[in-house]
Amino acid sequence: MKPDFSAWPNFIAPRLPRSFSTGGRRIKAVTGEYDYGNARLRAKRSRLLKEADYTTLLAKNNIEEFITGLAETPYKEDVELALTRLSGVRCVFEAVRVNLTRTLRQVHGFFEGEPRRLIELLFRRWDRHNLLAILRGQSQEAAPEQVLPALIPVGQLDEVSLRELARQPGLRAVIELMTIWQLPYARALRQVEPRSGTLPDLDQLELALNRFHFASLREAVSQGNGNKAILLEHLQTEVDRLNLMTCLRLTHQPELMPLIQQRYNTAGIQPLLIEPGGRLSTQRLVELVSQAGGLESLMRGLKDTRYGPALETAWQRYQTGTGGLSVFERGLERWHIQRLAQLFISQPLSIAIPLGYIAWKETEAANLRLIAQGVALGLNREEVRAELILG
Repeated sequence: MKPDFSAWPNFIAPRLPRSFSTGGRRIKAVTGEYDYGNARLRAKRSRLLKEADYTTLLAKNNIEEFITGLAETPYKEDVELALTRLSGVRCVFEAVRVNLTRTLRQVHGFFEGEPRRLIELLFRRWDRHNLLAILRGQSQEAAPEQVLPALIPVGQLDEVSLRELARQPGLRAVIELMTIWQLPYARALRQVEPRSGTLPDLDQLELALNRFHFASLREAVSQGNGNKAILLEHLQTEVDRLNLMTCLRLTHQPELMPLIQQRYNTAGIQPLLIEPGGRLSTQRLVELVSQAGGLESLMRGLKDTRYGPALETAWQRYQTGTGGLSVFERGLERWHIQRLAQLFISQPLSIAIPLGYIAWKETEAANLRLIAQGVALGLNREEVRAELILG
């Protein structure tokens, strides 16, 4: 569980060291441009929902009571606006979506110069998220109205552009429109198309999108000051999380390996991993999966990595039968949040403050969606609580 910073006075900050360590390197700290924005975010951090708020919402008997309770939090105006058009879980999801979008835009507005440019790089993750949602919707022939509630327009693609993409009559039309707009992601998707002209499978498109996304961001932050080093470590952790989940799923479902070998003409899982890898070598992951006789063996192989303790905790819970592979996904996410919390404390005049605040706000949104679904479906509240990431 990450530390609770709610009691930390907003006007007090630890003295910033002249240099700090990240990824084994000593990096000179850069300050000044972050003073105002970081002060605003420390104040906003204190207004995020607390564990007691989640406990209150978990105690609601039905979704109507949950909505009433959510309207008694800082989400009041967003809930009231959503209620004019929607009800039930859809109302909650829309209120959370609007609140998150507005908050992230506020974060962007707190900064200028290099800090703003780095935050814009961070927000590209929402371009990736939005495009993945649209591609998945198109592959399932979902109506635009089913896709739009999942979109968070804070990246390079605004809401009008995202709506236009969601309304296209198929995957090919989406990629063609992206090409006309000269979106960088379009080239990555077009390169996946086989020469016959038929569209590749959705998983191939998703992998191409993910690979381009992380490669382009890595190039943008690979050289520079300590703030770029912090972002680079963050991106590497995101890549590790995705690659680890790929390894876990394939180890859990070994029957998929022959299909992968047939499609990619290879005996390993290398084609399914994001290259270049994060802090974990993709070659090591390939070897671990090929040698693993099951999840327990894979856990032993990963024990000495930075993610070993988080995976071990998730493995213990997985063995009780209270959760599927999602327990590993949530465990890795918790580890990442804890790492950001450490940077939030030790680097108070750096990109670590917006990075940490954005992660906490996004986690808050995910927690509210989980609780709303759990209440609406009448799920065991303690099982829902176990899925939350609290701080």
